[in-house]
Amino acid sequence: MNIPLSEINDMSGSQSIGTWDSFNVYVLLNEIETEFNVRFTLDESMDIKNVGDFKRHLKNHGVILDDS
Repeated sequence: MNIPLSEINDMSGSQSIGTWDSFNVYVLLNEIETEFNVRFTLDESMDIKNVGDFKRHLKNHGVILDDS
């Protein structure tokens, strides 16, 4: 979405990222599923409103994230 990493936090989503739309979230979802070898359910996918939601669902799938 062409956002500098320094500007992204757990609350980043449609309110703070202008390019956070349904298409770009779908692309991001696909990239995250591929990168971490997980598959989100439809309910999980519909629940994702910000970066923190992605992280929460990844953790629920057993992905260990380095939040530093």
